[in-house]
Amino acid sequence: MDGFLQIINDLQDVFSTVGVSPEIISLPQIVVVGSQSTGKSSVLESIVQKNFLPRGTGIVTRRPLIIQINQDSSAIEPWGSFLHCPDKKYTDFDKICDEIIRDTDRVCGSDKNINSEPITLKIHSADLPTLTLVDLPGITKNPVGDQPRDIEQQTTALVRKYIENPNCIILAVSPGNIDIANSESIKLAKEVDPEGNRTLAVITKVDLMEKSAENSRVLEGKVIPIKLGIVGVINRTQAQMDAKISIEECLEREAEYFKTHFNYMSTEMGTPYLTQRLCSVLMQHVKQCLPELIIRITEQKVIQQSILDSLGPRIEDESGALADLVMKFCREFRYNMDGRRSVQFGASERALSGGRHLFEVFDSAICQELDKISLPADIEEDIKHEIISAGGSKPALFTPNIVFDNLASRQLEHFTFPIKKSIKKCSETITEIISILSKKIFERFPVLKRETHQISLGLLLSKTQVVEKFIDSYIQCELCYINTNHRLFIKNRPQLEKACSEDEKSKEEGGENSSTKKIKALLDLYIHIIRNQLMDVVPKTVICYMVLQFCDDLHKDLMKILYSSDRVDDLMKEDMLVEERREKALRMLDALERADAITSLLE
Repeated sequence: MDGFLQIINDLQDVFSTVGVSPEIISLPQIVVVGSQSTGKSSVLESIVQKNFLPRGTGIVTRRPLIIQINQDSSAIEPWGSFLHCPDKKYTDFDKICDEIIRDTDRVCGSDKNINSEPITLKIHSADLPTLTLVDLPGITKNPVGDQPRDIEQQTTALVRKYIENPNCIILAVSPGNIDIANSESIKLAKEVDPEGNRTLAVITKVDLMEKSAENSRVLEGKVIPIKLGIVGVINRTQAQMDAKISIEECLEREAEYFKTHFNYMSTEMGTPYLTQRLCSVLMQHVKQCLPELIIRITEQKVIQQSILDSLGPRIEDESGALADLVMKFCREFRYNMDGRRSVQFGASERALSGGRHLFEVFDSAICQELDKISLPADIEEDIKHEIISAGGSKPALFTPNIVFDNLASRQLEHFTFPIKKSIKKCSETITEIISILSKKIFERFPVLKRETHQISLGLLLSKTQVVEKFIDSYIQCELCYINTNHRLFIKNRPQLEKACSEDEKSKEEGGENSSTKKIKALLDLYIHIIRNQLMDVVPKTVICYMVLQFCDDLHKDLMKILYSSDRVDDLMKEDMLVEERREKALRMLDALERADAITSLLE
């Protein structure tokens, strides 16, 4: 039996060194729960048969204390050690008490704050059974002195954190001089273990209980049924401690008391029976939990290895690694633009290639914006004004070409703003792709990520300016020469003029009004032709300069600037969080490997 429990102690040591939370690995353990001054410390000291716990008023236990009792036949006398200073051996249990106080103050400070970081105490004795107990701060209802105002919430939350572990046995301690129905420890135990399958109750200070049939029924478990049983014990009084009466003598007096007052159940009362019962319960619980524990350890090994794989190995050849990362970044950008890779944009539920995102920008930002451009509502007034102006000092017999050219030029100027706006939208889309990829590929290296991002955006800005300059020149060319000899214009002009003539006849219009309508129709045709040309030219120009030429120049610029800076060491410095996560995962994996080796001894 001790072999099983010793292995649980060893697992506790392994996981304590890396700070494994109960949510990751839930080890079978006995957790001692009770309000302040219920006698928890006396119970634990009676089990260990040594005075070693701090005493005083108010909240004394301010950190979880994991007490690992190891049956050690080689121990000539009982001795202890702490996990935080394993090389120091304590044979004086008063010094163990001093170290508990010192390490508690180190973590919690000298005030009355509590902390969830445990202290692990290992006690070796030839006369004690192997057993692990976790002593928690007493549940405090009302703060006193310099205790935090929310001390009840703090202590309750800490207790819950431990007893909600399904693999824990709850040792609920209640004093015999209060009604068990008001026991805070029993109440908490029932909240997390309503069936009572893992709760064992201890009634302390039985000698202070009123002698009555009702209290006998309490000890028999007939008032509040507890499946694992109720054990009564008698605490050492302060007077006994002051008189230096040994724990052994107090245990003899306890046994005599139960024989005298509860003879019919005296064999199931007292500290020796409680120790025996705890070993038995924990042993059975360990056997039940072991298969799940082994599975959990295996699962965590896979998880931790996956974390290590995602973080990547430590960098040995920094220069080579830098070149590889830059190449990967450039390759991923190119693959994203040509459709071989996908990225998740913002709140979008779909992962699309960067090229597809850019196509959607062409469709929405360019085509739709240009489609919105049409002749203004007062265009006919502008046409009439332009005809009158073109006549000079005498009325014109025919409408001069300059009228159409001037009107068409003014309408073409309206294309400039939406095109600039659409180019900016394309640049923003490519910037987002760069940001997503740089964050993904250079996550471990914040300096490299920042430098790469800045160089890439600088290159993109230069390519965007080339596109804007090209489009400005293209529109300027259109403004300089209104091409009424355009193939589509010549093809559609007769049809439009005929339609206008037929409309004039039906409405019996003529003269100036007739010319106005014809010019309006021809303007609409010309604007439509130029709009279609721009819908074709702008995306092609963006792809040419902001995608293809950007891809061609990106690797060259990154390598030139990054390697010329003589900062390879600085660039390849990992994020501290990445280093910490890798170290934590390595420690965790090592602990899990050791745990796997330990549990294999039980299979």
